[in-house]
Amino acid sequence: MDQKALRACFALSLLSLPSVTLASSFQLLEQSPAHMGKAFAGTASDITDASTVYFNPAGMARLDGQHLTLGGNVVLTEADFVNDGSNYVIQGNTVPVQGSGTTDETGFIPNAYWVVPVSEQFTLGLGAGGPFGLSSDFGTEWPGRYDATFSELEVTNLNLTSAWAPNDQIAFGLGINYQLIDVTLQSQFDSTLGASPDPATDSSASIEGDDDDIVFDASVLWTPAPGTQLGLIWRQGGDFTLDGSAAFELNAACAPGAGSPTGAPPAPTTGTLCAGALTGLEGPVTAGAELPDTITLSGSQQLNDVWTLHADIAQTRWSGIQTIAVDNVDNGENVATLDLRYDDTLRLALGASAALTDTFTLRFGVAQDEAPQTDPEFVSPRIPDEDRTWLAAGANFQVFDSVTMDVSYAHLLVDDAQLERTEPTPLGGSYTLEGSFDSSVNILAAQINWQF
Repeated sequence: MDQKALRACFALSLLSLPSVTLASSFQLLEQSPAHMGKAFAGTASDITDASTVYFNPAGMARLDGQHLTLGGNVVLTEADFVNDGSNYVIQGNTVPVQGSGTTDETGFIPNAYWVVPVSEQFTLGLGAGGPFGLSSDFGTEWPGRYDATFSELEVTNLNLTSAWAPNDQIAFGLGINYQLIDVTLQSQFDSTLGASPDPATDSSASIEGDDDDIVFDASVLWTPAPGTQLGLIWRQGGDFTLDGSAAFELNAACAPGAGSPTGAPPAPTTGTLCAGALTGLEGPVTAGAELPDTITLSGSQQLNDVWTLHADIAQTRWSGIQTIAVDNVDNGENVATLDLRYDDTLRLALGASAALTDTFTLRFGVAQDEAPQTDPEFVSPRIPDEDRTWLAAGANFQVFDSVTMDVSYAHLLVDDAQLERTEPTPLGGSYTLEGSFDSSVNILAAQINWQF
C-alpha cells in the first residue's frame, strides 16, 4: 500500500496543472477541495486530512497513522473586455478601435498528499500541486492584441515536509519544495508600425521560457487549550531565471520592400523596418522572475460538539515584482517588458464547519482577496486582475470505514478591472487600449481521503 500511495502522489503531479488565475494575480489557492468549502479559512489550523502537507506541515503531527489525499479542482472562468475608448493616433488623427474580446477557460488543478508517521514525535509528508498559474486566450483580433493574445504560466510544486511534536501543545514543520516554472506569452505585432493597423497585416510573436528552483517553508501549530488551534506558516517564493526563445511569424507586410514609404527614397519602407526589427529580436532570450513569499496566520475555535469557527489572514509579498524584462541573449536587445508594479496584498477569510453526525460535516466560508495592481495604467491585459470576494460551501462524508470524501463549490465575485494604457508607435503615433474586464469564476472541487 505504501508503494501504491507514493506512485499515486507523483503520478498526479504530472497531470495538467493550473490553467487559470484565481487568487490575487496568478496565485492559486486551490490546493485542497476540503479547505475550499470554507473559502480557505483555517487552512493552517483546521487539520483534517493530508493536505496539511501544503497548508501547515506541522499539522501532520496531529494525524493518526498514514493518510493519503487525492483531489481535483475544475475551474470555469470567463473574462469579457468591454471596449470604452480604445483608439489609434495616426499622423495626428484619432481613429477609434472597434470590437471587444473574451477569454473563456476551463482548467483542472490536481492535488496529491501523503503523510507517514516515523515515530511518536516525527512525521514525514509528500505533496504535489500548483501554487501559481494563469491562462488566457483573447484571440488575434481583439483590440488588445498588440499587448496580449495568449498567456500561460504553470508552476509545479513538489513538497517534502517534516513535522516534530515535542508535546501535545506545540508542533513544528519544515519543508523543502522543488518548483518548476513554464511560461508562454503570445501577442500580435503591427507590421505597418502604426501607419495602418489591421489584423490582416499583423505579424505574430511568441516567447517561451522555463526554469526551476528549490524553496522552503516553515510552520508551527499551537494548541493552547482543547478545541483551540492556531497555525502559522511562511512559504518562500521561487527566484527564477527563465531561459527560452522568441519566435516571430512575419506577415507579407513585414518584409523587405513591403508596406508604405517612411520618407523620401532611399528611406526604408515599413515592411523593411519591421522585418529588420523582428529578425534582430528573434532567438534565445532570458528573463528574471521572482515569485512572492506568503505568510498565513490561521485560527480554529470549537464552540460545541457541532460548530467550529475558522479564520485566516494571509499576506502575499507581491512587491518583489515590479518589471519583468525579456532580453535577447545574443545581442542584449529588449524583446518585451511586463511593467506590473505590484504591491503586497492581504487575504481575509472566515468560515465555519458543522459536524452534524459522526460521518457528515458541512462547511461554509467567505473571503476577501486583494489584487496587487488596480491602477488602470498598469493593469496588464495578460492578468486582468481586481479585488474579489469568495463565497463557498462544502461537505465531508464517510464512504467506507477508512475512506472519506470532500466536495466543494465556490463562486468568486470579481470587481471590474479598469484598463487605460497608451503606448507610442514607431512612426510617431500612439495606441490606446481603454476599457474594462468583466470576469466570472466558478469552481467545483472534490477529494478522497484514505487513512491506513
